[in-house]
Amino acid sequence: MEENDAKHNPEKIKNIKQKIERLKQNKIRYELLEEKLEASGEPQISTTDSDARALLVQGQVVEISFNMQAAVDAKHNLVVATHTINKNDRSALSAIAIEAKENLGIETYTALVDKGYHNGKQIEICKKANITTIVAQPEQGKNKERIAEGYLISKFQYDQTTDTYTCPEGETLKTTGHWHKKTDSDSYEFKRYRTSKCRECPVKQLCTSRVAGRDIDRSQYADAVEENNKRYHANPQLYRKRQEINEHIFGTIKRQWGYNHTNLTGLEKVNGEHSLIMLVYNIKRSINILGVPELIAKLQKWNSPYKAKVLFLLKTSYLKLHTTTNFYPEKLAA
Repeated sequence: MEENDAKHNPEKIKNIKQKIERLKQNKIRYELLEEKLEASGEPQISTTDSDARALLVQGQVVEISFNMQAAVDAKHNLVVATHTINKNDRSALSAIAIEAKENLGIETYTALVDKGYHNGKQIEICKKANITTIVAQPEQGKNKERIAEGYLISKFQYDQTTDTYTCPEGETLKTTGHWHKKTDSDSYEFKRYRTSKCRECPVKQLCTSRVAGRDIDRSQYADAVEENNKRYHANPQLYRKRQEINEHIFGTIKRQWGYNHTNLTGLEKVNGEHSLIMLVYNIKRSINILGVPELIAKLQKWNSPYKAKVLFLLKTSYLKLHTTTNFYPEKLAA
């Protein structure tokens, strides 16, 4: 053993000890981050910007970023509402839709929205706010039970009068009326519908692999979702306008202007930075619509609701840091 020790390279041994020490320090750092994460109650933590989150940008691409929401009007292609969040789009629809309605001072309007926003609760909130939604209906998810095409849930007809479903074979699925609760990132209540006829159905293998038979779950937001989906399928030409209305805005900002990251950190500051970018876009767009003389004339007549002192404080608080964080822009056509 002594002879073997003598043959060892002392430099190599020293390097191994340094690596072990570095791993120990990393372990301590990760343990501290774990404690901080548990205390925050958040599912993730960013060491670069505590407000930034790992967001799914496209397909399987994930970036540590912010999510810019924007509503654009169909007549002039101006941004009528914008704010920044650190979550994905699934729960973001109602906030930006209602913000657009309030900014425009109107009673109602139609919102054209992409499928990333399709969420029963959000569609219901918009309905109650007198906002007509046309949110693209996502494609059917993976068929875990290998259900035949003719027995997908869309083939089951719901009768609101009797509160029952009729299956493709003509059998009636009923509910006990009991509301179940699904608890996940987007909790909601639902009723379950089934029929005892499933057990003896000759085509059961085409409909379900469950021994007890087929179940249909109907969410508390199903009525609003079905109304939205009917509007979406009935207005294909109108929905296609969504891309024409707002995709070019983000193309201009990101491709032409090169604004594909933020210079500030923290959700509040990034929100201010994004708002300024949208303001610049609206000014440039207004120049194209009105021309410089008419735009200046309108600005001179404008009575600002803001105080100069508040604007000065905002300016000094938003222009301090210069760090880089990606942002993920999303959009809503109003």
